[in-house]
Amino acid sequence: MAIHIGCGSWADPEYVGVLYPRGWPQNERLRGYAQWFDRIELNASYHRLPTPEMIAGWAEQTPAGFLFDIKLPKDFSDNAGAAIKAGMGERVLRSIQPLLDAEKFGAFLFTLAPSFSRKNHRLEELDGVVEKLRPHRLAVELRHRDWVEADALPATLEYFRSRKLAWVALDLPALSSPKLLPAIDEVTHPQLAYMRLHGRNPDYLNAKDAAGRHHHDYTEVELEEIAGRIRTLGTRAKDVHVSVNNHALDFAPKAALALRRLLGQSVRTEPLVAPTKKSAKGELSLFD
Repeated sequence: MAIHIGCGSWADPEYVGVLYPRGWPQNERLRGYAQWFDRIELNASYHRLPTPEMIAGWAEQTPAGFLFDIKLPKDFSDNAGAAIKAGMGERVLRSIQPLLDAEKFGAFLFTLAPSFSRKNHRLEELDGVVEKLRPHRLAVELRHRDWVEADALPATLEYFRSRKLAWVALDLPALSSPKLLPAIDEVTHPQLAYMRLHGRNPDYLNAKDAAGRHHHDYTEVELEEIAGRIRTLGTRAKDVHVSVNNHALDFAPKAALALRRLLGQSVRTEPLVAPTKKSAKGELSLFD
């Protein structure tokens, strides 16, 4: 069992003081991030697919064994079939080739919109994406509750198992809403369990933006509960990927580091020291 914990970004300015000292160059933040974590969930690719050159630069800034999980672009979430017909699958595969070459690719993350409901859609609509990205590991996050309610859950999980998709277990506020799934910790791919922590903000449904929805600073008691869930997933899958996605202020890296400690993972005790030399020419960052 290998548990890989990480955040969805390395460049948020609020992470200064937690992961980086003041004066740490922005285009060196990935290199600094990789001294705390061995994995990143690249959420920025949802909004803008990075070029192979950009990804090659990131691979060079990280050590051997570091993993990149890539969130599929919004086109897939809006209309999976149309995205495949438009050639987005080929574009995504070209983009990640440097990670494959460097053996640093972890999995794709495919998040469905809340409008993708059982009433209006069929899971088989995702088959084109599954086939195009095979044999790479693919984790899928459903965002409408009717896929897991009552008699729907067994059929939903069977679809995941039959396609060898990794079920995304979620940590969300315990609110009654079709847009919020309960905590369902299933392992549908023997090689990969996947968990995403979105925070437990009781005002989640009334928030105006993502930062508002994720505005929750996990308590130690909550993180101990989540650590137990992660351990259980680890008994059923070879790898467990955990994304701390409460991206408001500095909540995400603080919670991710705390989880690593709770799980007995090594966490550096010395703060980073700002480099005195500029990055080598050619190193790239999506956030430059």
